[in-house]
Amino acid sequence: MSYYIHPDVKTLEEIADNWWKDPGLSSLSTSSLAVQDPYSEAVTKFVKWYRKGQTMDLQSMDNSQLENELWKFLADVDDMFFFSLLSRKVEKPSGLGRLVRVRVMDGLPEDSWCGAYKREEDSPYIRIWRSRRGCEPQSFEHLVYTLVHEMCHAYLDLFNDKRHRKHQEWVYDFKGHGEMFWVLLRFISRKIGMYTNSTNWRKELDGGEAECYSVTKTSGVPGSWGTPERTLMGGILGP
Repeated sequence: MSYYIHPDVKTLEEIADNWWKDPGLSSLSTSSLAVQDPYSEAVTKFVKWYRKGQTMDLQSMDNSQLENELWKFLADVDDMFFFSLLSRKVEKPSGLGRLVRVRVMDGLPEDSWCGAYKREEDSPYIRIWRSRRGCEPQSFEHLVYTLVHEMCHAYLDLFNDKRHRKHQEWVYDFKGHGEMFWVLLRFISRKIGMYTNSTNWRKELDGGEAECYSVTKTSGVPGSWGTPERTLMGGILGP
């Protein structure tokens, strides 16, 4: 199925060197597949996998199996929101491979975070821990929410202009949890909530709001923090 391609959407080769001058959030919020065609095959496929995931015993899977399941969600979310940039194949030192990879981690995270995005020598990675800090296994919904959280980090790190005069404030503040990050995460998470109509997902959204305040200690909704250029970065995006 074809859909309108916004002129801001460029090939990986054109944007990977961070010369993309427009904030990626504006293109995502107006031209992503989830916005252009909310009844697309990609959205239907995601909802199908989401329903299936709710019934799966993820904790009984080994790391490789769980990575494969999470990869399916990453690819679907990437297709719906990120123009398939994070999951497309690129040349790496080790050969042809996906741009961003998923790695499931045993044990417990060092802090309260259940996921982490990091560029490593061979690839950008999203790490997902199987358990929370208190030894409690992550629920299905929290695994997916954590994955989406880290995908937002990956997208902003790889495809936004680091030389933009507001990049530090919008993206890197609060250890990578700047205003643009929270607006992006909220936009995608609310869309997923609309697609799935999941009570447990709404709980993740509530947890995300609490996390935003805990990390930033900033009153008000991101997009209303008083940033003069907030209209350029999308402002308060509607659901």
